[in-house]
Amino acid sequence: MKISRKQSPVIFVYLLGLIFLAACNTGSLSLADLEGWNEEKISAEELADWRLLGNGRVGLWMNQQVAIEEADDSQGVMLLSPTYYTGDVVVRYQALALTAASVFVTMLAAGDSASHQLTIPGGYDGGMSLWTNAATNYFFAFKNAPHGATPFIARNPGFSVLGSAKKQDGMGAGIYYDIEVGNEKGRLWLSVDGRRLVDVEDTNPLAGGHLALRLRGSAGIKASGLIRNLTIYSK
Repeated sequence: MKISRKQSPVIFVYLLGLIFLAACNTGSLSLADLEGWNEEKISAEELADWRLLGNGRVGLWMNQQVAIEEADDSQGVMLLSPTYYTGDVVVRYQALALTAASVFVTMLAAGDSASHQLTIPGGYDGGMSLWTNAATNYFFAFKNAPHGATPFIARNPGFSVLGSAKKQDGMGAGIYYDIEVGNEKGRLWLSVDGRRLVDVEDTNPLAGGHLALRLRGSAGIKASGLIRNLTIYSK
């Protein structure tokens, strides 16, 4: 297509608009965006020492990788942070599924509805009912095509889906992906490899809570995965 001189300024403005829109939809916060935040790098040894919930196991692999795997009778397995975070939180890490059936979840602001703590009942089996019916939390789900859903963000208790992606994230097994989830003044987002898949706002945001990293299998196949390079930003 040939563009005339009269058309070129219009085309130029149009292209600038596209660039501006793309910039507004960047997937991950830049280091400049995170200036003034408290940065906490979690080593593999520290992550492996987080509280293990559900039936499964956690262990250290070479090159600072943490392996998480469900047991045969698992209802889901997860690692719960020892720290209760209040205010804004951004979590970044790399995740690799070792089985195609593995589904990943990150939870922010996990706590009891009426107190600044989180009560885990004795004999907890890793099932979802604790998180959907009792505890407060933001639930960020991805690589969940095996469950027949696209990536989404939900608020609990009550499992109110705040937003979901129109398309699958394309995550497969055996590949590391960069994950970022965040909560800044009630603005919630989920990014995979720098692509912001879900971006929503909660007008009455949760005050704070623990972080959790969860894996769940599907179709009778156990979930297992690797996590590395976990960094938590808070303020």
